[in-house]
Amino acid sequence: MVQRYGPFVRLWGIQNAQLPGVTATAEELTPLLTSILLEAVPFIDDVPSAKQSPYTSSWQTKGSRNFSHSEAPVHVYERTVSAKELREVARENHLPGLSTAPKLEPETWFLRRSVHADSATTGTASWQEWYKCFKESHAEVEREFTPTVLSTRLEREWDCRGVEVDVDGETWGDWTLRLEESVHKMPTPLRNRVFPVLQATASVLGKRKFIVVQIAARDVTGMGMGMGAGEGRQGANVCAAYTSIERLKDSGEGIEWVMATTSDAKGVLPQWVQRMALPGMIAKDVDMFLAWIAKKRRQGLGKDGEQNGGNDGEAMRDGAQPRAPASQVAYR
Repeated sequence: MVQRYGPFVRLWGIQNAQLPGVTATAEELTPLLTSILLEAVPFIDDVPSAKQSPYTSSWQTKGSRNFSHSEAPVHVYERTVSAKELREVARENHLPGLSTAPKLEPETWFLRRSVHADSATTGTASWQEWYKCFKESHAEVEREFTPTVLSTRLEREWDCRGVEVDVDGETWGDWTLRLEESVHKMPTPLRNRVFPVLQATASVLGKRKFIVVQIAARDVTGMGMGMGAGEGRQGANVCAAYTSIERLKDSGEGIEWVMATTSDAKGVLPQWVQRMALPGMIAKDVDMFLAWIAKKRRQGLGKDGEQNGGNDGEAMRDGAQPRAPASQVAYR
């Protein structure tokens, strides 16, 4: 798939006016979901791997990290989309306020890649567990294994049944589209951050492969955020932004977990400080998840989770039709 930057999977995010109506049909949702997929997949496709040379990749290696709860090393990479490239995207897509912005900052992305054995054992996880946790229950599970996530909220959900997108010989189905927010705890004296996102997920029919794309949501009405203008307001959260692309697939060598993100915590926290911390933070997520899933197995919860996730995981692998998505997800 040819790499082409687009207007949606960007740190500047998506605005309320760009969102589909809540009663949008599958036909009406397809153009947006297709655009998101065509932007996200090629952006992470050329990350260095056993099949992709680092010399032809757009991603620069930042080393690897080993963790006590992961048998697999975690490789970290960096990539920058220049201000010139972003300005061209904004101009081509007639994005108000961006194409003529006097100072458009470059987008710095960090990516991690790890390959895990397909097994419900210590130090790794089974495909059914990956599918259950990240395709079906992404926000809930992230809240469970990430200590800094204080809460999550589902604000809006679209019915994507019937949407299928064909790209390079693969059919992406089992779509979900949700508007969500999460509140993250920050160290004192910084205020907590609220991250509103538009989340799209899809699986390749007949294969063990799925993607989760989260796009920063801007100027979205109806979100339940207690936001302040900055760090100085007592009791107020600061609205921050992140956009991410996450893909899990059976690579033939194991379960490949790739996650790329660009973010801005806003407030008084300098961007250079954020860029220094982010590579280590995203790599640590692998360790935290595998520690969490191992604990769940010991508590006897992993068996049910594996069975439930296995049904959908096997359906997708064998090419069966996926079940319809739930109409509502309840967050604690």
